[in-house]
Amino acid sequence: MAENKDGTEKTEEASAKRLKDAKEKGQIAKSKDVTSAGLMLFGGLAVFLLGSNMISKLKALFSSTFSSVGQFDFTDSNLHSYLLLQIENVTWLIFPLILVVLVIVLAAEIPQAGLFFATKKFTDPDNLQKPFKILAGLKRIFFSSRSIVELIKGFLKIAVLGGIAYSVIVSNLDNIIGSAELPFIKVEEMMSDVAFELIVKIGSLFIFIAAADFIYQKWKFKQDMKMTKQEAKEENKQLEGDLQMKYRLRQMGRNMIRKKMIGAVPTATAIITNPTHYAVAIRYNQGETVPIVVAKGVDYLAQKIKEIAKNNNIEIVEDPPLARTLYKLVDVNQTIPEVLFKAVAQVLAFVYQLKAGNSVIYKQSDINEKEF
Repeated sequence: MAENKDGTEKTEEASAKRLKDAKEKGQIAKSKDVTSAGLMLFGGLAVFLLGSNMISKLKALFSSTFSSVGQFDFTDSNLHSYLLLQIENVTWLIFPLILVVLVIVLAAEIPQAGLFFATKKFTDPDNLQKPFKILAGLKRIFFSSRSIVELIKGFLKIAVLGGIAYSVIVSNLDNIIGSAELPFIKVEEMMSDVAFELIVKIGSLFIFIAAADFIYQKWKFKQDMKMTKQEAKEENKQLEGDLQMKYRLRQMGRNMIRKKMIGAVPTATAIITNPTHYAVAIRYNQGETVPIVVAKGVDYLAQKIKEIAKNNNIEIVEDPPLARTLYKLVDVNQTIPEVLFKAVAQVLAFVYQLKAGNSVIYKQSDINEKEF
């Protein structure tokens, strides 16, 4: 069972926060053998596929270079351009192989760890101090359980891969010895076949080794990430504290918005209610192009809006469909949408008639709430 540095047992599974923090520090479950196996097998096959073309181009490059040496005027300016040209030729010559290696590395690394940036790897104080802790570093290299496991794995890989190489060479020993009497082109073909067999067999076995190592690294990482009961409790307390703080901040924000909204109710032209649960305060003054919602609320807040409206002699109009639709569609300090212009205009006309001293009866709007 995994243990902490102080000897306490890690019995709790790693939390999402612990795994996230570890990933940001670059601590992930990854096997280097997967990349090595990919480079050995697929990189070796790529060399065989691209090798003949690269060799022929290299021969052509050497031939053209050496044949033109006697005719070349070696001045400082000419030599500089000549060297740049040769560097460019060599770069384009090996570029396909470099591209293949890059693709193999990305194909091996990304599925293991994903594509991300370890943001805390170079900013975490503990990581910055590690290069200066020489004794701790030496202890980690030579005396830790991880280094011992890696050493054993290294010996096993050398033994197994060396055994395969030995068996391939022994099986082809007669051909290798007899190659001394063969033409050079035949020797090249024979050695190429032996090398191809070595790469395929060693690379294939290395794939199995890498798969086993990947499973081990996953298990080891899971064990290392486990937490003691005390660590789990402390993290839960920290998370609860963060959640409470976020809740308080949100509550403070809502209270500030509510106070500001309540303070705007006296500026309203009319209050539209349903009449018990919803209340929406709208304002329309001369010079304004479109009415706006200055406050809205349900239940307790709706009653508060109506109370302030009564204290400020603001007309309260009962229109349940319009009140519910306004509450649903329009936020505070937003203008009334065009689809509700007619209904709101009817409310405003009713209010203006009352203020003018006319005796009028309000006709409820015919809004179909299911359309919104």
